[in-house]
Amino acid sequence: MTLTKKSIAKSVRLTQEVFDYIDSAPGNGFNEKFENIILEAKRGESDRKKELARLDKQIEKQQRKESLLFEKYNYLESSFRDFVHIHHQIENLRQYIDKAAEKDKQFKGD
Repeated sequence: MTLTKKSIAKSVRLTQEVFDYIDSAPGNGFNEKFENIILEAKRGESDRKKELARLDKQIEKQQRKESLLFEKYNYLESSFRDFVHIHHQIENLRQYIDKAAEKDKQFKGD
């Protein structure tokens, strides 16, 4: 690591949790540890943005896929309802035919 003159001096107040996190980072001393955390976050920012963009595209693709599946489901559900309705009509027609045939038998038998 190249030594760079650090001309900006700041004083910060931290919670114990934040201090412990910084203190657990690699480096010699608080300032170096803090700087290492910030620089690592800065370097990783581009990768995180790319990963978020990739995930957004993946989510969008999955949502389109789910939308198509939902449309197919609705179509199939409607078709099934139509089929059941037609089936009931055929059954009713069959009953009418059976009744008519029975009446025809009775009529011819008399």
